[in-house]
Amino acid sequence: MIKLNRNELCCGCGACTEVCAHKAITMQADAEGFLYPVTDVSLCSECGLCDKVCPFINREKGRMPKGVYAVRNRDISTRLKSSSGGVFSLLAEQTIKEGGVVFGAKFDSDWSVVHAVAKSVQECEAFVGSKYVQSRLGSTHSEVRRYLKEGRKVLFSGTPCQVASLRKFLRKEYDNLLLVEVVCHGAPSNKVWQHYLDKVVAETKHSRNDILSISFRDKRNG
Repeated sequence: MIKLNRNELCCGCGACTEVCAHKAITMQADAEGFLYPVTDVSLCSECGLCDKVCPFINREKGRMPKGVYAVRNRDISTRLKSSSGGVFSLLAEQTIKEGGVVFGAKFDSDWSVVHAVAKSVQECEAFVGSKYVQSRLGSTHSEVRRYLKEGRKVLFSGTPCQVASLRKFLRKEYDNLLLVEVVCHGAPSNKVWQHYLDKVVAETKHSRNDILSISFRDKRNG
């Protein structure tokens, strides 16, 4: 059973929630807006699966990289839309071309950040550009596993803790899975982000309905 003694021992990935067959665990926001697991003891069978998929309880040993490369997309228009070098777009396009699916972070209708699946290059456009907010994974772990078992190629992009939780959830290696970790130094909660967004919109004397797009690293000036 997941017992959270200190919040810093949880990244809010939600793998424990997804793996629980009895729906005994729910992700609930604290006062700062971060999601943490809460267990309904009356529904828990104490099977221990939630502990097995937790990336904090089951930390992996550090590994040295096999190689280090500096890469950028040759297409300048793609680079300008991207937060960095536009490599994700290349990987996503190749995965789709090979009949696979892509999982990444995008904005929903409320401008919150959520993980979703894309089955076309056009749908992958929503994943382009870093979102410096903790995304909600929802049922992503289960969806990734379903596509992998179908034999589809899967590209999953997320923070290191999200990638670690997915690996623990899958419990085995898949040759048709490509995991892409973004460099992360921690992310604010959705509550902080929504508060900031409301403040900025109010200052412009517009409404959220007027927002066309959001960029955390705009490149119009270089």
